[in-house]
Amino acid sequence: MKNIFSIILLLVVCLSGFAQNDKYSIGERTADNLHVKKFKVTESNIEYVLTTPYVDTSYKIYDYAELLTETQRYEIKQRCREFMKNTGLDIAIVTINENPKPSFNDYAPSDVYIQDFYDYNDFKEDGVMLIIDKFYDRNRYYDAGNVADMSVIGDRVESYAEHMKPLYLNNDYYGEIMWFINHAEGDYLYEISFPKWKCLIFALIFAWIVWWLHRKKYKLVFKATSANDYKKQDSFKLTKESTKFVRSFTTRTYSPKSSGSGSSGHGSSGGSHSGGGF
Repeated sequence: MKNIFSIILLLVVCLSGFAQNDKYSIGERTADNLHVKKFKVTESNIEYVLTTPYVDTSYKIYDYAELLTETQRYEIKQRCREFMKNTGLDIAIVTINENPKPSFNDYAPSDVYIQDFYDYNDFKEDGVMLIIDKFYDRNRYYDAGNVADMSVIGDRVESYAEHMKPLYLNNDYYGEIMWFINHAEGDYLYEISFPKWKCLIFALIFAWIVWWLHRKKYKLVFKATSANDYKKQDSFKLTKESTKFVRSFTTRTYSPKSSGSGSSGHGSSGGSHSGGGF
């Protein structure tokens, strides 16, 4: 009787753990039903589709690695809803401790996982995403769609890493995720209110004003017609002239490619992304 009770208890624990990890799923992807609406599936990317969970996109936080408490997941979900309301963008936050994804072109498995997760589920075209991959010990964050074209996160990869990495190393996953959401929202709102082309126009106008003021300040007394007009008469006399030749040489220095953490381009779906991580 005691052995039967132990077996039942073990089954309950296993099933509850499976339910926890499967609670985000709304179906299974098969070759006959891939559940992909936004992108075309071909022979080159079907493997990536089949290894992507098919989830309910209303969760926003998908804590497969169980790094957060139930209260933290609830608060993050509420903050994601505020983010969407304030920006009009979508968002996906994922934690994993297993990663079945292969690399794709220049993208490592962690990058592939989060991009596929966003692209092959029914998230909006424009949005941001974050993955905490405990399997590879990587953190990657990207924007998608028109946000990627603006490079909202792509231009700030190192800044994000500088603030998020200490939180990650301190196991403060909740703090890291909240920091990401807050700054992705602020950076996007800044970009749409004061885009780069406006900055360029203001810089050009400012440069022209500075040039005009200097030109006015240093206006010449008379207009010079040749270089001799600037030379004081009889101030220079050449007394000796000589020519000396020396051998010439060329120096070459190897400069390796930068191994920066940022990247931009198209994932296995063909969707546009910019971002990176640590």
